[in-house]
Amino acid sequence: MTASTSLHKIESTLDRFQEAHYWIHMLENHYHHASVFRWYLSAFLKAIKEVPQLLAMELQNDKGFNEWFRDHRDRLLCDPLIARFAKQRDVVVHQRMLIPDSSCSVGVTELRGMKLGIGFQTDPRADSDVAMDIYLRSARENDVLGVLIPDDESIPCVQRVWKLGGLDGEIIELCAQAWLKVGKTICAVLERLEEDVPPLSLDCLHGNQMVQFKLYNRDELTARMEQVAR
Repeated sequence: MTASTSLHKIESTLDRFQEAHYWIHMLENHYHHASVFRWYLSAFLKAIKEVPQLLAMELQNDKGFNEWFRDHRDRLLCDPLIARFAKQRDVVVHQRMLIPDSSCSVGVTELRGMKLGIGFQTDPRADSDVAMDIYLRSARENDVLGVLIPDDESIPCVQRVWKLGGLDGEIIELCAQAWLKVGKTICAVLERLEEDVPPLSLDCLHGNQMVQFKLYNRDELTARMEQVAR
């Protein structure tokens, strides 16, 4: 059995695994666009659940694989994070649209987290700009946070945090953890197929808190304040 023959057997699995990686990048890129973020999260949940299913299907005729894979698959599917993601994916497919938990704070940052801010109750289906607009309506009378006051050391911002009910931790970080857990199962399969096992790596910003921040230009916010106050 050549390496190319072995990899060809699981090409759908590997493709779906890389698709899940792509959706993590899209979650980062659209963190502050609520609807698009939710849609990409649904796509990730679908892709990551299908990886072990595809593995089982593509290698079901390999002698001894089903017995060998059973324990690996069961350990993966019993993992609390993987199990929760799989359940949430089924809810999205069969019951209702995905509405994660979301919180927003408006304030200023020096690119080391929120320097000064205040939390807002916002619809998780609304973009982060909505939280800033809520603040701007009141800032015309009282810019209590100094968002519009010229300051070379601080930048106006909205900090948003997405979470999934029943799980601790921010969503992108959890997605990255799930991807790596599934990746370890793929690596075990590659070892069994006597293939080279590449290092698992996510070339993205998961764990970087600045993904949560949307930064604004003060001059543009001042002009925008006049519009939202009308």
